[in-house]
Amino acid sequence: MREIIQYLPTGWEEKAKETGAFTRARNIKTVEELLALNMLYITNDGSFQMTSAMMKLTKGISVNKNAAYERITASWRWLQWMAEEICTMQGAKIEKPAFLGDRHVKLLDASDETTKGKEKSTWRLHYVFDLFEFQCTSMELTTNKEGERLTRHEVSKNDIFIADRIYSTISGIEHVLSKGGDFLIRFKSKAFNLYDEAGKAFELLAHLRHLKEHESTEVNCFYKTDGKLRPLRIVVMKKDGKAIEASKRRMLRKASKKQEKVAQADTVELNEYIVLATSLSYTNAQILELYRARWQIEQVFYRLKSLFGYGKVPSKNDEAVKAWFYGKLFLASLCEHILKQVSFSP
Repeated sequence: MREIIQYLPTGWEEKAKETGAFTRARNIKTVEELLALNMLYITNDGSFQMTSAMMKLTKGISVNKNAAYERITASWRWLQWMAEEICTMQGAKIEKPAFLGDRHVKLLDASDETTKGKEKSTWRLHYVFDLFEFQCTSMELTTNKEGERLTRHEVSKNDIFIADRIYSTISGIEHVLSKGGDFLIRFKSKAFNLYDEAGKAFELLAHLRHLKEHESTEVNCFYKTDGKLRPLRIVVMKKDGKAIEASKRRMLRKASKKQEKVAQADTVELNEYIVLATSLSYTNAQILELYRARWQIEQVFYRLKSLFGYGKVPSKNDEAVKAWFYGKLFLASLCEHILKQVSFSP
């Protein structure tokens, strides 16, 4: 534990008290012991009984299952803070294109996971990742009844939000624009109606069919809110043959798995293109380059699930699930931080 502490953010002990994780010195007498308890929990399949036994075996500290539960579930805000602070400490940055200036590019995503046991519950982790600062700026855990939407996130004037199809809503677009931010979102077929400048229905596909593989174009149209037309820029690139076939297979698998109707012909055809809705004025090439950066946040979730067992949620209790998720985020960020500082094998 002493070897790990040197990599923790400044003020980590004080923050444990400030967030209510460490409130009394019964059984667990120091913040360091509380950290050890949480580390044992997130590396022992989320078992409070096993954590209790391992605490006795490794530290000589007697803390029963219920006491371990109370201590750990009270720690999630502390673990969340440490995960975010360590990401900031790393200072690892992807090279920022000059054309972005002082803009903050924020990648938005969410991931669903189901708890173990007979009474299963599904939880959703909403996550915002500042690409070029390489730090998470927002993490929120909710039930899967809470939708994936832009309106749940704070937006600042210099922010550019990049998100997938599910965030393609007029309310989300209006939310970002009202706060002075910009958006770059994968357009979802039939998410909302498009219009021309005269207010007539706009057929997007008619403006795309001339494109060849990897060729891009720009289409300017409008959406309607409160009875008024709002301008919308659409940037499109046609996929290559292999990517188109892969998209069709994914659509068929999804329809079969969820027992849904096969997508309509125009929806299938639109999937032959990467269609992006944006408020940005950069070139088509720059817009497409920015959207490709979105894979970074998907890699974050992949590492958490595959390397740290992030997906194996051990409980259906709200506080326990948060402690589990934020504990895993803390562990992942800590390991990456150590790997960047020393020659260290996990």
